[in-house]
Amino acid sequence: MKRTLKSLREERQSAIDEMTALVNVSETEDRNLTEEETKSFDATEAKVKEMDARIERMEKSLELAKNNMPVTHGTQNIATSDKDLRKYSIAEAARSAMNNNIEGIVKEMHQEALNEDNGRIFRGVGVPSIALEKRTNLLANGAAAEANSVEAGAFIDQVTAASVLAQAGANVYTGLSANRKLPIIADIAASYLDEDGDTGATSLGSVTAKTLEPHKLVSLVTYTQEMLVQNSSIDAALERNMANVIAATMENSLLKLSAAGKGPSSIFDVIPGSSDSASTDLTDDAIFDLETSVIGNSVSSDRLAYICNPKALAAVKGLAGNNFVSQFLDNSQRTVNGYPYYVTSNLGNDGDTNDEFIMFGAMNDIHLAFFGGLDLVADRFSEAHKGLSRLVVISMNDGLVARPSTHFKRFVDKN
Repeated sequence: MKRTLKSLREERQSAIDEMTALVNVSETEDRNLTEEETKSFDATEAKVKEMDARIERMEKSLELAKNNMPVTHGTQNIATSDKDLRKYSIAEAARSAMNNNIEGIVKEMHQEALNEDNGRIFRGVGVPSIALEKRTNLLANGAAAEANSVEAGAFIDQVTAASVLAQAGANVYTGLSANRKLPIIADIAASYLDEDGDTGATSLGSVTAKTLEPHKLVSLVTYTQEMLVQNSSIDAALERNMANVIAATMENSLLKLSAAGKGPSSIFDVIPGSSDSASTDLTDDAIFDLETSVIGNSVSSDRLAYICNPKALAAVKGLAGNNFVSQFLDNSQRTVNGYPYYVTSNLGNDGDTNDEFIMFGAMNDIHLAFFGGLDLVADRFSEAHKGLSRLVVISMNDGLVARPSTHFKRFVDKN
């Protein structure tokens, strides 16, 4: 399979992360690498050097191609101004899919999406990951198009802005082209030594790993023929709604009470705490227990926070009563006991509507990933009897929590 420069760099960085993790463990324990660790380090180092050589060759090849011959990617006579990504919009790509007419910068970006991920099959108009990370000028029709344009934030920024997990401090990775392995340092052992020498730590630390893998998310957007008329306000709304749906569906899977099916596995399901069948009321002590349990595991993070569903927030406000000056609940700063709180109906969404769900922990231990770009497919037939059509938006994403047993705790009140 043909490799891209981006995928080579990602693989190189993943290898460096593994080497760094090995060294960090040995240095923390004030020892040399073990024989097995040394073999692993040397093998990974050799891989990095090989990747460096491949990357250097590809960079030189691309530079020569850029300076000595036109690179068209199957697209001819594209004006320089059309190549400005700020004038490329996902809404215009969607319109091209609806009209079954791909040309200009939309065609060039479709080819870029194909080059970006050779192993992925695009059934409609491809949108590369680079286009998801750039701000866009959505232009209106007519002579005053520039004056009436609407600047839309980067699509991936709109997705993360709609994600409670991202707002709370989760790590977000974009533009991935392959599985992303995250090295996790655990079980660090350390001890003091006598001046005349000693055996040191009685046990070795360990490095584990978890892997982010792409899961296909299919979103459906219903539209009318009137929406096909280019309008900057409608385009901005279309992109915003697409971003909101992707963020909400992803969190719906990640925050279920039980393990999800085809999507990313639930992180709420693996967090320790009260059971799914618990019927204990939410109390001050229960809130304090969430905090002390996590902090008691020597978790140090500037992103400790609460996430709760609306019913749990109502219960917390009931505990605070009218006495907000005690700082138990600060509505203006949106904090509980000084820690920020975030609210989403997606938390425990497969439970009863009257149940209370709340989780507390280090939100930077949560990792969200977006693989490649989007695939936009027009469905003109399913809703044709109603005078409507549908846009099928296909994206690839995943999410996980690295250390749920130590960095988080949850409370469930089944009413």
